[in-house]
Amino acid sequence: MNAISQIRAPANAAATYQGRLEFITLNKVYGWLLNQSNPAQECLVDLYVDGRFLGTHACNEHHEALKELPERNGFLGFSIPLPAALLSAESCTMDVRIHGTATSIPGSPIVTDVNRTVIDTALSGMTAERHAMCVKALSETMNHTRRCRGRKMDPRLTQPAEGFEGAELTIGAFLAHQLYRLRETQNFHLHSAADVAHFLVSCAERFDLAEHAWCPLPADVTAYLAAGEEDASGVFHSRLLSAYRLKSGETAGKETAGKETDLLCDLTHWMFGKARLPKDALAARHVEDLNAPAGIDEPGLISRFYAGMHARDPALASALDLRDERALFPLLLAISLWLIRWNLDDLFLSEPVRALLNAPVRHDGKVMNGLAYFYTRLGVPGAETLSLSALCQRQRAHLVRHLPRTARAKGVNLFGYFDGSTGISRNALFSRDILQDAGYGVTMPMMSLPGHHAGEELYPINLIHFGLIGAPGNMINHGLERFTGAYNIGFFLWETSALPRSAHLTLGLMDEVWTMSSFCAEALGRHFAGPIHVVPNCVDERVLKAAERVRPAGEPFTFYFCFDARSWYTRKNPVAVARAFRKAFPAGNGVRLVLRIRYRQTSRSISDLAHKLALDRIVAHDPRIIVHDRELSYAASLAEMRSCDCYVSLHRAEGFGYTMVEAMMMGKPVIASRYSANLDYMTDETAFLVDGREQHVGHDEYLDVTPGSRWFDPDVKAAAAAMRQVRDNPEEAARRAAAGTALVRSRFSRPALQALYAKRMDAVLNSAY
Repeated sequence: MNAISQIRAPANAAATYQGRLEFITLNKVYGWLLNQSNPAQECLVDLYVDGRFLGTHACNEHHEALKELPERNGFLGFSIPLPAALLSAESCTMDVRIHGTATSIPGSPIVTDVNRTVIDTALSGMTAERHAMCVKALSETMNHTRRCRGRKMDPRLTQPAEGFEGAELTIGAFLAHQLYRLRETQNFHLHSAADVAHFLVSCAERFDLAEHAWCPLPADVTAYLAAGEEDASGVFHSRLLSAYRLKSGETAGKETAGKETDLLCDLTHWMFGKARLPKDALAARHVEDLNAPAGIDEPGLISRFYAGMHARDPALASALDLRDERALFPLLLAISLWLIRWNLDDLFLSEPVRALLNAPVRHDGKVMNGLAYFYTRLGVPGAETLSLSALCQRQRAHLVRHLPRTARAKGVNLFGYFDGSTGISRNALFSRDILQDAGYGVTMPMMSLPGHHAGEELYPINLIHFGLIGAPGNMINHGLERFTGAYNIGFFLWETSALPRSAHLTLGLMDEVWTMSSFCAEALGRHFAGPIHVVPNCVDERVLKAAERVRPAGEPFTFYFCFDARSWYTRKNPVAVARAFRKAFPAGNGVRLVLRIRYRQTSRSISDLAHKLALDRIVAHDPRIIVHDRELSYAASLAEMRSCDCYVSLHRAEGFGYTMVEAMMMGKPVIASRYSANLDYMTDETAFLVDGREQHVGHDEYLDVTPGSRWFDPDVKAAAAAMRQVRDNPEEAARRAAAGTALVRSRFSRPALQALYAKRMDAVLNSAY
């Protein structure tokens, strides 16, 4: 709209007006005005900037929200263009007056500057989608802690690991742990500095660290990654960027500025969003380059980093156009709040954007900062008190205080998996129930660390039910401050005679170890100098209550074995069960073998797959061998077990053997390998033990095999004889089954285990530091 020349007509003293100055944007002034005394009359307004008259403008643009007002059908708005350089000063006073008077319209005058106009431009173009996006970003920042500041780091994670004394860089215990856990020793040796960089670039995504965690690296490693040199054209390349370039398939050479920036954006997106590498690993020169203006918006607020984040986030890219001035502030806000949540605001929240969010704004008689003003205009309750510094403070690590280790602090913090789908998770839930029944308080701190954990008070003892190999990463993900200063008891199992190298760090983080069998205690004791206690766990009472299916008359004598293929075919050894069955009963329909295989199609290695395929071939040629792989509830699987006549486990090694104990509790005769954990509760009086020979574990037959590890090879011929004995001599089978039932029900009863737990917990609480 073109400004019209000022008309100095005397104001009608009797006229009354309604209207408002709504927004002063980057290039226009918006508002509306109605002469209530004469609604049909077109109104005029005068614009003054810092007391200087700039022109008169008609109020004749359509305003959808004002259609219901009388006479003018919504044509009451004004949109006054602003000169490009008008807002270049720090601030100016915009005053919109009723034409020919000294009366300002409601909402005017306004003291504004570039920062406020950026916000008002966004408000003038607010859509439902943008509104929801901005409110969600604030809600996530207020209610979730992603990556806390000041998070404690256990020095044991970065101390030099054994076996790398001659390396060019310090190979910390956690880095070595990941090398062995991921079975990458054939691809990376970590003795050269370059090898360390390539290992991190290739494997850090697989370290399984949570969003809020940082990968613990020694200081010289991060310094090496951040160091680098300029090329002939003066472009800086850090060692981390060079290694990442190779991984991405990029070749070094003459780069355009845009391509180099894209590569840097990809690097930061990967290292913070996927690899969780510490901030020190990103070179300061790269940070400077990414914080340079992208040259997209007129105020110069969008940096290369913000532009890169926009390009790599589909939600932002679809909702906000970089060149739309009305989308500028929502874009800056969404990315800035993400930086705060991820504790990256000290790197990429640039000073111009900080100034925008902290800019003082006077609105409705109150002075607030830009962030508070924006959310107040969006109608967010309590937004007047928002500030950038307060949001950053919410992300700081919250202090964890452990109660003193005394008899009065009678409680345990239980860490582990609690979904009940695996033996480890069921064991954790049993520990919870046993401790509570024994009169101990139990907390179960979750992995996410929301803001309400400020000042978290925990018991002095942690009982840790993580996997032996994955425990260090799980502890980092849960927050190491929860373990520092507490007495840490690791409840771990292992199934072979020697521990993998990837388990050594876990034991180094523990004060005490519990395990469920003397077999495991012997293996763990070879690498742990602290106290080790054999603490069995009870078996679910649903075992005793499982209803037996009514068996049809003439149903065959049923041998039964169940296992989870994720625990490895090679260890569970179902092929031996099938071969023994066929050797025992080469023909005839009065007998059958039922195999319950959870996650049947899973295979972990070539040897594991070969074992699975061998089993499939046997099953395909013998209709008496039935495989069930449909997922069942725990109660339904117990009912299926109760319907069998004999349970068979020709395992190569077990850490406890839950299913064998469950079968014994049900009163079933059990045929099992004479090896590993089951010998704690099985003898020739309580079960049918199968002899065999100990042998070395093949390099890919099980998880993280250590050279020299051994397990068992049961004698198939002896197992077949045991099967025939159980079927042909029911009296002897019943006698041993009854003896086995009496033993396990007494040894693994809740009262017995409560006493065992209480004895050990009390000893820790009453001990000196």
